[in-house]
Amino acid sequence: MSSRLLHYLHSLQIYGRVRTGVCVSHQTMTTNITSCPLFSFGVLADVQYADIPNRLNFAKTSMRYYRNSIKLVHQAALTWNQDSCKPSFAVHLGDLIDGFNNREGKANSEKALRDILTEFDKFDGPVHHILGNHDFYNFTRKELWDSRLNTTQLTGKVNVEDTTTSRNPTNPPENECGCSNKLYYKFNPHPDFCFVVLDTYDISGCSHLQQCPRYEEALKILCAVNKNTGYELNSPTGLEGKERRYVLYNGGVGKEQLQWLRNVLEEATRKQQTVFILDHIPIFGATDQCLLWNYEEVLETLGEFDCVAAVLSGHTHTYNYGEDTNGIRHIIFPGIVEATPGTNAFATIDVYSDYCDIRGYGQMPSFTLRYPRWNKTMGKVCTDSTKETSVQATS
Repeated sequence: MSSRLLHYLHSLQIYGRVRTGVCVSHQTMTTNITSCPLFSFGVLADVQYADIPNRLNFAKTSMRYYRNSIKLVHQAALTWNQDSCKPSFAVHLGDLIDGFNNREGKANSEKALRDILTEFDKFDGPVHHILGNHDFYNFTRKELWDSRLNTTQLTGKVNVEDTTTSRNPTNPPENECGCSNKLYYKFNPHPDFCFVVLDTYDISGCSHLQQCPRYEEALKILCAVNKNTGYELNSPTGLEGKERRYVLYNGGVGKEQLQWLRNVLEEATRKQQTVFILDHIPIFGATDQCLLWNYEEVLETLGEFDCVAAVLSGHTHTYNYGEDTNGIRHIIFPGIVEATPGTNAFATIDVYSDYCDIRGYGQMPSFTLRYPRWNKTMGKVCTDSTKETSVQATS
């Protein structure tokens, strides 16, 4: 059986039961899916691997299966390798190893990182790593810059356009913190598509050393709203509504990065490219305590351009799909670390010229969405209550 036919049959299985982001007729979808996608890519979030027993999260509301997470990465890599529309790259949306690793010292963090990267290496393609708060609990920004989690200059099957300082040892960071190194970048897996990786801990109290000016800037922003002290700055106690986002485990996008983002979107508009945004902290659709500090600024910037199709985020460990007032879709991926044993929480995304198929596994649902700029000519956005579906990962 040909790979094209396999993909067609798999798509038929999904399309009968999916939640769609836009009103598209069944006839239109089954006509389009007879052709292979322009490219596919894999996505998962919040692995937070640690070789420790299961335990409840910080809020005591859900269980984290630390040792199980490495097995789920193995399943995802194997599934992607065997997919008839094999992903050309994968993305992890942050928090690769849990902060508990560092309680046993740096050597333990380094071992946990090696162990989990060994499983990612089983995927036959490059992996882009977005950095989350737990990554910064284990390593300094400079250490992450010098590690394999720095994918700003990733080469191979994906054309990365570097926007960062050279990693050459003769060009060291300006200070011990490493904040002069820019961990945001873009890459183009296809001439018609631009992927933008944001550093949502550009301004944050957990991603910079205390002697760094950006740490001081972050604490000034944080403490102006959150009146807790010390470790309790991680708690939203005493805060209401959207103020609850001002906690230590969140962060913000700095002015320089925001201007860079605007420049990238202007260029993508000129080139008529469709843009996907990849980040760790959501800018829309999350609970108040898991939002980017300056989410409104970033939303405003994205809303100025028709080219942005979707924002893919992690951080909350809970799946959510939302659409902002500008028609941009925001997809928050469930956390691998909280996927109950026997299931999983990742996706393969098949990208077409005017829409993409999100094929979810385990706790990640499957659905189809059209890009906002196409919606203006293809039809009105709707809310479809059709049941979402997911498929089984390879064991």
